[in-house]
Amino acid sequence: MLQLLHLTFYEAKAYLALIKNGPLKASEAGFLGHVPRPKVYGALRHLQRKGLVHIAPSNPATFRAASPNAVLKAKADELVDQAMLAQETVEKLAQEHELTKHGPRRSELPREANELWYIDGREQIYNRVAQMLERATDSISYYATPAGLVRAYKAHSECLENAAKRGAAVRVLGQTGRENYMVARELAAIVKIRKTTKPLAANFVCVDGRELVVIENCPNDFDVRSGSDKAAWTTNMLLVELYENLFDRVWENASPV
Repeated sequence: MLQLLHLTFYEAKAYLALIKNGPLKASEAGFLGHVPRPKVYGALRHLQRKGLVHIAPSNPATFRAASPNAVLKAKADELVDQAMLAQETVEKLAQEHELTKHGPRRSELPREANELWYIDGREQIYNRVAQMLERATDSISYYATPAGLVRAYKAHSECLENAAKRGAAVRVLGQTGRENYMVARELAAIVKIRKTTKPLAANFVCVDGRELVVIENCPNDFDVRSGSDKAAWTTNMLLVELYENLFDRVWENASPV
């Protein structure tokens, strides 16, 4: 089960040995956890880098397990979110299947297949996002990677501020750290922004619960013009609603900047 939380087989066995027996030397952790001697030191060092093990300065070194709540709970919560999102997707697909299993609905026979568009190039993508933000009237839900948060500030801070002044509920979620903390503080002065520890590899922008852009960052740097990013822009309500639901759940558990 610990392997679902991104621990390797030997890391999980070593960590369980420390949880069950308290602080141990590496040889003891290997013996009690049934971890081969050549593997135990590497497993314990990896656990230390993941914040799950602390090393007491002694000769030989003593290893102590960190509280599971400190690190593993966040990963478990992320799995719960993913499972809920997957469940919602299955339920919505099942509803669509029930409505169409005997053939297409007559009212939707001429339905246009224009709910998904692709955009290449960072500058073109950010221009399209700016257009979306400028017509926002009700809400903006903006998720950004650490570098994406800096780009969002450079490219869209004025659009976000103007949308907030128009009365739109503007919410920004981002991973904050030393490289973007001041930018996050600047954004916090004009819109609602919260920090999250849930990593996503892309940037997401949803406007008025009607249109969504998903941006694949390439490279994930601070430049707002140079980049071979790719984006998908959709008005598909199933995708938009799924994103909004996930954003709301993460927002509720995130901390204000």
